[in-house]
Amino acid sequence: MKRSKNKVLPNNDTTPSRNKLDELILLLNPNSQGGNTGKNWVATYNKVKDFLPKRHKIIFTKKANDGMFITRKLLSKGYKNIVAVGGDGTINEVANGFFDLKPKNKQIIDHVKFKIDSRLKPINPKGVMWVVPSGTRNVFGRSLGLQHQGNESLIRLRHMKRRKIDVVEATVTDRDDPSVTHNRIVLNAAEIGVGAEIIDRSKRVRGKIKSRLISTVAGMVATLPSYNSNECDIVIDKDKKISSRMTMGIVANGNFLGGGFNAAPRANMSDGMLDIVILKNSGSFKIIDKFFQLKGTSSYKYEEDILYYQASKVAFLPKESTVTVSLDGETIGILPAIFKIYHNALTIKCEASSPP
Repeated sequence: MKRSKNKVLPNNDTTPSRNKLDELILLLNPNSQGGNTGKNWVATYNKVKDFLPKRHKIIFTKKANDGMFITRKLLSKGYKNIVAVGGDGTINEVANGFFDLKPKNKQIIDHVKFKIDSRLKPINPKGVMWVVPSGTRNVFGRSLGLQHQGNESLIRLRHMKRRKIDVVEATVTDRDDPSVTHNRIVLNAAEIGVGAEIIDRSKRVRGKIKSRLISTVAGMVATLPSYNSNECDIVIDKDKKISSRMTMGIVANGNFLGGGFNAAPRANMSDGMLDIVILKNSGSFKIIDKFFQLKGTSSYKYEEDILYYQASKVAFLPKESTVTVSLDGETIGILPAIFKIYHNALTIKCEASSPP
C-alpha cells in the first residue's frame, strides 16, 4: 500500500517543538470496517487532506492495545489533539490512553473495602480526543448522536465542537487468574452475561469467517437457546442490594448497544450517572423473547423481568459460574466487577450531534 508523506509520526521525535505539540495526530486502525479503512486509505486521504489542518500526522495501529499505548506516549510528550479513527474498539483504546490507569492486581473479595480511586488522573489535562467513527457498527457514535462517519466525518474535522463527557471506570476480574483485575475506561456500555457471551463467541467465529453479520448470528444461535441465568448479587451505590438470577446486565453511559438496541433510553453522557439495566429470571428459549424486548421503553417499569436503575457506582458479585464481561464491544474478563462513573472526565471533539 502506498504511503502518503503525512503518514507516520517519526519514532525519534522525542523532544517535540511547541509547534509540533499543536499538530493533529490521526491514530488510525487500518483493520476497521473489515480492513477497508486501511485498504482504501490512500484514496480516502486524497479526498480529505484538503479539509485537515495543515499540521497533522497519521499513525497506523498494528495490534491490540496500540491505540492506548501510542495515545499515552503522545500525551506524555505534550501532544494534545488525538483523533481516534476506527470502530468502537479503537475509540475505546484511544480513550483509555488519556488516563493513567494502574492495574490493581488484587482480587475483588469485599467490594466495599476494594479501593477505587476517587478521581481519574489524566495523562495530559489539556488533551482532547477527536472522534471519527470508522467501524462497522459505530455504536458509540450512534449514542453520541453523530450523523456521519469515515470520510464524511474527516471532511468535517475542522468544524467539530468541543464537549465534555462522562467516562466509566471498570474493574474486571481476569478470566484465567482471579487474583488479577483489569482497569479499563468504558465510553458507551459494558455488557455482562448473555450479551457479553454472544460478543465473545461472535469474535471467535469471526477469526474464521470475516463477515460480521454471519459471525453475530452464529454467536446468537450458539448462545441464546442454552444460556442459563446466574445467581448474582448486584450492589448499587452501596445501599441497594439485589439478589437475582441475572441473564444479562448492562452498565451504560450511552443509549445504544450493538444491533441497534436502545437499551438505556434515559442515558445521557454528561449527567454523571450510570444507567443500569438488569434482565433477570430468563432461561433457555425465554431469553430470546426477553433479549429482543430490550428496545428501550422510557423506564422498563412495566417489564417484570427487566430492571432499570441510575447510580454512580455498581458492583456485580457472582455466586455461581463464570460470567463474561465485555466493555465497548470487547471481551475483557469475568465477574466480579465494579463500575464507577466520572463526571465530564474526558474532553472530546465531534460533529454537532442529533437526538438519538
